[in-house]
Amino acid sequence: MRSAPANGFGLYVHVPFCDGKCPYCAFYSVPYDPALADRWLAALAREWQAAAPAPKADTLYIGGGTPSRLAPRQLAGLCRLARSRAGAVSEWTVEVNPGTLDAEKAAILAHAGVTRVSLGAQSFDPAVLRRLGRRHTAGDTLQAVQLLRRAGLNNLSLDLIACVPGCSRAAWRDTLRQALALEPSHVSVYALTSEEGTRLHRAVGQGRAALLSDREQLVRLNLAERVLGEAGLVRYEISNYARPGFECRHNLACWRGAEYLGFGPAAASRRGLVRRTNRPDLAAYLATLESGLEPPRDTDRLTPALLARERVIFGLRMAEGISDETAAGYEPRLETLQAAGLAVRRAGRWALTPRGRNVADAVAVDLIAESG
Repeated sequence: MRSAPANGFGLYVHVPFCDGKCPYCAFYSVPYDPALADRWLAALAREWQAAAPAPKADTLYIGGGTPSRLAPRQLAGLCRLARSRAGAVSEWTVEVNPGTLDAEKAAILAHAGVTRVSLGAQSFDPAVLRRLGRRHTAGDTLQAVQLLRRAGLNNLSLDLIACVPGCSRAAWRDTLRQALALEPSHVSVYALTSEEGTRLHRAVGQGRAALLSDREQLVRLNLAERVLGEAGLVRYEISNYARPGFECRHNLACWRGAEYLGFGPAAASRRGLVRRTNRPDLAAYLATLESGLEPPRDTDRLTPALLARERVIFGLRMAEGISDETAAGYEPRLETLQAAGLAVRRAGRWALTPRGRNVADAVAVDLIAESG
């Protein structure tokens, strides 16, 4: 495998169904209902059919929600639709939650031509899984990996959540080691955050829950980098690690500023200087498409300056950083960050240092303020 080209065009499908909202989850989803899922699949086909012609797609990403929560016939229908509309792509990722996968669904994904599966393991500690409100066990994750590999799907990514209150450093190290024992080609590590609109956010605001201190969060994230790095996974983006050649092409292209087209409620698209986001409302999505109308969406018209700023901010999240061309106009601020030990320029590229990666969100805020 190779990294995604900077101009790779991406397709995204948002599956809005799940078994129930986890306390920390801010992504749009609704409880799975077979009849609603049938209507959604038909509406999705209408939306995709009506879309303006797009460049040949390099990547396809199906996420959610929980795509694997669909019934086998619905998952097969979604895969047929995606394959017929997207054609052959170099990378096709589908998100899967442990406990919602069986041998039939794994075979459907493999037969359709899916090349990469992102598995929402989150943790291998039973107490942590319960605290996160997850509905699967560590055994479910192990079984899902076995099912996928038996079906011939070997390019597997594991999602892990770090910095969970009540989870000791030793328990976090054990989760990392159990994840590595499954020999994934890619691991994503996300710090638990309090996102607005979630049950966790309300609990934190009411004093019923508290996140780890910034210092302790850095300890956990640095531990992940050390353990995963020793196992041969390279931290190519702040939250993502991969064996060489197994970086997520879809996300890389987006971070590098490529255009993308999204389908389904809450899915976003960007073509040129126009960004459109379908509203996170399944009922409205179904009603409009079933009436022959476009789904309700919000449209933002970007300026070249805003798009350039986004490329700088997202580009600096990657280990490869940004080119001098992308950094044009931001050199004074980058030089200030370099003097503070937060950024470095090598061979015509700017990148964050390890210290800079630890405060990447603050760097982003600073760059936004600097550009007005």
